[in-house]
Amino acid sequence: MLQQDTDDAAIQQILSAYKRDIEMELKSEEDESDDGSEQSEEGGAVKQKEDSDDDDSDDKGEEDIFAQLDDHTIGKPRTDREKELMSLVFGGKSELVNNLLGKKGQDEDGEDSEEEDGGSVAKPKRKAAWQDSDDERDEDYREKKSRLEMKATVRKQRKNFEKIVGQPKWADLDREREVDSDDEILKTVGHVVKGKSSELAKGEIELKRLKNLNRETKNEGEITAVNFHPTSMVAVMAGKNGLASIVAVDGTKNEKLHTIGLKNFKIACCRMTPDGNEVLFGSFRKFYHVYNLISGASNTLQLKGDGAWTMKNFDMSKCGKYLAVTGGYGEIHLLDGRSKELLTTIQQKNCCYSLCFTPDSKYLLCNSQDNDVSIYHLEKRRFVNVFTDEGCVNGSCIAICPSGRFVATGNRQGIVNIYLLEKILKEKYPSPEKTISNLTTSIGSMAFNATSELLAIASPELPDAVKLVHMKSGTVFRNFPMMKSALGHVTRVQFSPGGGYLALGNRESVVSLFRVKHYENY
Repeated sequence: MLQQDTDDAAIQQILSAYKRDIEMELKSEEDESDDGSEQSEEGGAVKQKEDSDDDDSDDKGEEDIFAQLDDHTIGKPRTDREKELMSLVFGGKSELVNNLLGKKGQDEDGEDSEEEDGGSVAKPKRKAAWQDSDDERDEDYREKKSRLEMKATVRKQRKNFEKIVGQPKWADLDREREVDSDDEILKTVGHVVKGKSSELAKGEIELKRLKNLNRETKNEGEITAVNFHPTSMVAVMAGKNGLASIVAVDGTKNEKLHTIGLKNFKIACCRMTPDGNEVLFGSFRKFYHVYNLISGASNTLQLKGDGAWTMKNFDMSKCGKYLAVTGGYGEIHLLDGRSKELLTTIQQKNCCYSLCFTPDSKYLLCNSQDNDVSIYHLEKRRFVNVFTDEGCVNGSCIAICPSGRFVATGNRQGIVNIYLLEKILKEKYPSPEKTISNLTTSIGSMAFNATSELLAIASPELPDAVKLVHMKSGTVFRNFPMMKSALGHVTRVQFSPGGGYLALGNRESVVSLFRVKHYENY
């Protein structure tokens, strides 16, 4: 009898302490918002490998208390009063055991279930001999109490989890959607669409430097071309060592897919066909290489026609119908983009240093070694205008934006002029809309992004000589390039089809990759 009284007193002490803890937890829960309270217990009950020192001490304390009681004492209540209290507070003796020790296989009345004919049948519940009116509770109260207890348990487990590993962003139901998060980069691939509805702001641009695009190769030599595939997340880089690398673009691994080696062939220019099926490699020789990205087949083709012209500088029209190649004495050879047959040869006064097609494939713009820019009409097969580039002594580079509105011309003095296409088609001495004079050495490469909001300009003469121009305001972003960015002597700049990536190739055989966070897409 003395042993029974001792056990009863111990159980009563445990129940009283635990009941106070639960009531305090419930009270704090009612003061807090119920947001996220309907999460499943399975999602909240994440198993922890390591707990804090406070949790360890609490668990050890509970284990020490229950170690003093045998299974018989824990399994069944001794008196009717004890059983009634267990039912009111925890909904049954087994729930106390399951909540505190995690034991399974017991029913709500604390009795072990029996298996009969493949089903679980609980033993009949014994009726209490008497009831205390002060302890009577209706079913609604018990159900409400049980729900609150479950919420308290889930919230406590979640707090313990967040204390150790923190709350993951995806679990926060009230957070605002981060449209410029790195996890949202590649939601849309293969279409040139604007990433955000708002316009790109001037002043500072949000960029994130990623792993180098050619981190697994670095053997291309001086980078002469960087091409992004129009529909797949693939880039092709080529250099003067005669090597071209095909990599998968993800910003983290940038895994190499294939390397093309062209012996004794310094790749001076590389272009991808608009459909993304083929890549053309040109050099200072009388032939060029065509590589099929679909089949992997490679073909070497001879240049046809008179003259000692080579494929050191060429461009393809957006429609894929035309291929324009610069000659050595002011001539420009126009080829069929599919058959590679020579269509005609265009002759201008001075040597052509750079050329580009308009997005509608209607005009060909040719920048010469002096200050003249010639505009050739592809359907009429004649020059429709030759205008003078303001402030230019020797032209070096030309580019047109995807919208077809702006044309940028660069010269050896480091000046970039931005014209309206409609003006240069008609006027002999047009005035530039904007003039960019932030670089002081020869402009070697320029590229517009897909939305025509950004213009990247670079000079290979000095390290880190690269700027990003905000087209609407005609100003450069003051936070690019960053200090100690180590971009090297940048020879090529290129944006991905959706504007989400910016690649910078240099003379040191490195292609740096940046994430332009304003644009979500590849």
